[in-house]
Amino acid sequence: MELDPTSADAHALLVNVYLGEHRFEMNPRPNPIGRALVHALAATQLDPQNAYARCWLAIVHFFRGENAKFETESQLALGLNPNDPETLAYVGHFLAFMGEFERGVELSKRARQLNPLHSGWYHFSFARLHYNQRAYEKTISDIQQIGMPHFYWTHLLTAAAQGQIGHEQAGASLAWIFKLKPNFSARAELQKWNTAPHDLEHIEQGLRKAGLRE
Repeated sequence: MELDPTSADAHALLVNVYLGEHRFEMNPRPNPIGRALVHALAATQLDPQNAYARCWLAIVHFFRGENAKFETESQLALGLNPNDPETLAYVGHFLAFMGEFERGVELSKRARQLNPLHSGWYHFSFARLHYNQRAYEKTISDIQQIGMPHFYWTHLLTAAAQGQIGHEQAGASLAWIFKLKPNFSARAELQKWNTAPHDLEHIEQGLRKAGLRE
């Protein structure tokens, strides 16, 4: 940004950083999502045809709970660069998190085909779909493919799925969430990630069966 404040890519990358503050409570400073929106809008104004910028503006709208705007911007991003696996994976990921499970997985499948050496987080949409389908064993298998043992969301979904089937490790998985995020609140976290109401209740149910106390 200091070298070239007119760079749409730089603004979009800064959006990613600021949303990291909001999503994961990293480097906490005031109003991270507001700062992210400022730079996402700047990026798309500087280069309206920049798919990366459009994608990150869509993600800002996701975390603001503005699902219609997320849909609009994500479709623009996909239209501008339909064969970019990262754009496909991001949009698929967030579609699944907001309850559009099948649509999310379809995009994630395309992303995996285009990038066989993809990151583990590409599997999140599959875990979200399978949990919604009550296919809890498949959910656990998906999460194992994600890897990321130090990311509390992998333990959140594992604990919920294990809780639903009465798995003996459910309590241990739940404990891992609090080791990684001591101030964890299931409802606050799920609401932050724009979880659809029925999905939120379903996940909370699994966590309660794993031993979560309100």
